[in-house]
Amino acid sequence: MPILIAIWGLCFFLVVECVVFLPLYILGIPACWLASRHAGTHDEPSWLYPDRTIRAYNSRLLDEWLGNHEDGMKPVFSWWPKEKTALQWFLRNPVGNMRFWPIVSTKPSASTRWVGTASEIPGISQSGWFLAWSGPYAGFRWQNGKWGVWIGWKINPRDARFIMDNDYRNWGLGTALQLMSFKVVR
Repeated sequence: MPILIAIWGLCFFLVVECVVFLPLYILGIPACWLASRHAGTHDEPSWLYPDRTIRAYNSRLLDEWLGNHEDGMKPVFSWWPKEKTALQWFLRNPVGNMRFWPIVSTKPSASTRWVGTASEIPGISQSGWFLAWSGPYAGFRWQNGKWGVWIGWKINPRDARFIMDNDYRNWGLGTALQLMSFKVVR
């Protein structure tokens, strides 16, 4: 049964990626460049971190498509260089607010089921894998302590046990197509 769920989850994921995200990503490159230069913006509290002020587009349509309720259209982080543009942020995270849209997103659920060796996301230096699913949404993560992959929705086995009220994932679980490299600092 988990193999059928994995096949279904991969197919559903590819449809969402190709039919929804890819066209919006391709159109979003010129739209983001134009909007970051000509559209009005304002400061507002982050949806996910109320103590953080973010930059958002005045146009609700632009903000839902090109914005980021968590980090803003151009975040202010110590690791994100100030000279980088809103377009470069969009290219790094093209899904932005789309991860909160119904149908292409899901929320953590106590009905989550899973198989694997890890009952939650393994730490950086740990090995493990899981296939987790809830309804039509499925996500697969594998890592060996040096590198890993995450494909599908960012569902994880922990969702079946508890979801903290202040967890940003309560707004929506985005999708992942990630190849990760881990560096252990000693």
